[in-house]
Amino acid sequence: MPEFETYVDVDVDEFISSCSKREIRQLIESLIEEGHLPEQVLNHTGDIKRGRLEGDFIEKLDQLKEKFYSLSSVEEECLNQIFKKYL
Repeated sequence: MPEFETYVDVDVDEFISSCSKREIRQLIESLIEEGHLPEQVLNHTGDIKRGRLEGDFIEKLDQLKEKFYSLSSVEEECLNQIFKKYL
């Protein structure tokens, strides 16, 4: 059976504008899984206005959660004390 090679050049803007909301969400989830976007993108609402310091803090927390298995028992206990104080 013969084999054919094809090349399709798709404009990104054109692709996105033709996607449904469900497909856009799937695209965002894929970008998060591949590490191109932080998880907080899915929880973002346009109504929330954050300052630079708060945004930096949230970004650091997102980075810290990826280091869970690297934490020492002392660091984990320190975090637990912070949780007890504020949660």
